[in-house]
Amino acid sequence: MKTNRAHILTAALLAAASTALGTPTGLNNIPTADTVPHRTVAVQAFSSFGGANQFAANGPGQHSFWLGFKTGWDFGPLDLEWGMDSPIAPDLTGPLLFQTKVNFSPWENGLLALGVANIAFTDHERWSDPFSYAVLAHDFGLLRGHAGYGRQTGGDTLLLGVDRTWKLLDRNFNLNADLVQTRDQRGWLPSVGAKYDLSKHIVLETWTNFPDQGSVSFIAKINFVFTF
Repeated sequence: MKTNRAHILTAALLAAASTALGTPTGLNNIPTADTVPHRTVAVQAFSSFGGANQFAANGPGQHSFWLGFKTGWDFGPLDLEWGMDSPIAPDLTGPLLFQTKVNFSPWENGLLALGVANIAFTDHERWSDPFSYAVLAHDFGLLRGHAGYGRQTGGDTLLLGVDRTWKLLDRNFNLNADLVQTRDQRGWLPSVGAKYDLSKHIVLETWTNFPDQGSVSFIAKINFVFTF
């Protein structure tokens, strides 16, 4: 599996938050059909712990801390999101990666999105190929379901997830789980996570990965959200 937020997704990147962010809005390791709200910017910092470093740019353990942002815009029937992120520590920084997606509602309580992530600006900076995807979401009331498919050289993957949001101390609290294929569709990576709106401008996010091979890993993310 090529490393990017859409596969660990990353990404949220800043699920995601997610998902949360330069990485696409999503759950834990999958992008969702959601986009950042109109004229809103989310600045995200995230890191991984344990296992093989899921955010390594040039190999396990080389990059464990990332910084990025994402923003959204309402164009009537279509909503647009775009953002960038990059590893910044502890090893060499870069590359700077770009992502974008657009969504619309084909029916009530449903969303469909098309997007692409992991775009480097030059061949010299590219450490894996772009990840393009289509994903559908529907709110069933009891929970939201997410299903999609992503394409990447040597890393095509099925994207599945569920989530539900409650009020905790008058703030949004989200529990979620997702499942992606790994190792060029020969393995699976399940994960469970949570997001909490600590305040109007701060969203905390964390999730745990349970790969079918290798060690469990943990991701922590903080999102700073502003509207202009």
